[in-house]
Amino acid sequence: MHYLTILAMGVGSCFLISLLFRKLGIVDKPDGVRKIHKGEIALGGGLAIFLPSLFFILVLYPESSLNSLSNSPELLTVFFISIIILSLGLWDDIKPLPTSIRLIVQIFASWLVIITTDIYIMDLGNLLGFGNLYLGPLGIPITIFMVVGVCNAFNMLDGMDGIVGFVILVCSSAISLIAYLNDVPEVLFLGSILCLVFLLFNLGLLGKKWKLFLGDSGSMWLGFITAWFLVILSQGEDRLFLPVTALWLVLLPLIDALSTFLSRLWNRKSLFLGDRNHIHHILLDAGLEKWKVLLIFLIISIISAGFGVFANLNSISEPTQFYGFLTIWFFYFLLVKFPLTNNRK
Repeated sequence: MHYLTILAMGVGSCFLISLLFRKLGIVDKPDGVRKIHKGEIALGGGLAIFLPSLFFILVLYPESSLNSLSNSPELLTVFFISIIILSLGLWDDIKPLPTSIRLIVQIFASWLVIITTDIYIMDLGNLLGFGNLYLGPLGIPITIFMVVGVCNAFNMLDGMDGIVGFVILVCSSAISLIAYLNDVPEVLFLGSILCLVFLLFNLGLLGKKWKLFLGDSGSMWLGFITAWFLVILSQGEDRLFLPVTALWLVLLPLIDALSTFLSRLWNRKSLFLGDRNHIHHILLDAGLEKWKVLLIFLIISIISAGFGVFANLNSISEPTQFYGFLTIWFFYFLLVKFPLTNNRK
């Protein structure tokens, strides 16, 4: 019953935010270069997902909220601190901010999570096969670096309708499945429901009038929350999965961002300068239809997250998972990203 309530609230929230943001002029306008959509699209997708989530936490589950998941009240703390990132993104959507300001606020929010929860990546696990990599206090800057990286990776991936929505949908569903199979209340299934609702609007399935984009507010906010949830749920004695498994749950944003940064370094370009060299841009510019590109990304997300769930259930060794991830990234960069980028030139 609660999930039906959230479903209804999600639909109502998307309709309301779409109408309100159009009235306020907070819309994304095509520029003919990186933004080639038609018409002006409301940028409130992140807020439309946030509002039902907030209602769920404060009204429907006040007695347990998110602490029921792996006995971890830290997840609730992350959610409320993430409002800083959501607000930053909304400001950036209305009046673009310098990259430095965005990074400073993202770092501050991540540091705030650490000092209020005392949780960060202390143990990377047996990644290399030579024993556990304990980071100790060094884990604090490494955690902040990783969270900010994932936050911006989601923002960079948000260049085509549906991609980020499907990545979050698959990731949250995979985590919920792992939680369910470990007899932990699957509270994160909430994220799957709200992502499905958002996708109806993002893909224009309810009409172009109600179409919604995540905007910087939505993509950065979802990236921030996802990154911290993966950190919290992969650390400590009650962890749901190994740290290396988190790589498989968000494989697409990670390999795209890492490959893009390497390409920009190779070509001596700014790491944070927007361009159309992300894989979805390249495939679209090569003539592939949008639905085919989206289907490719959805299938890859399901396979990678599915492997993460399989690895968790079958105790696949950490080195196998880690070297497997590096192999996929290596071949993606050398056989897909690098040649396609050079061909476009």
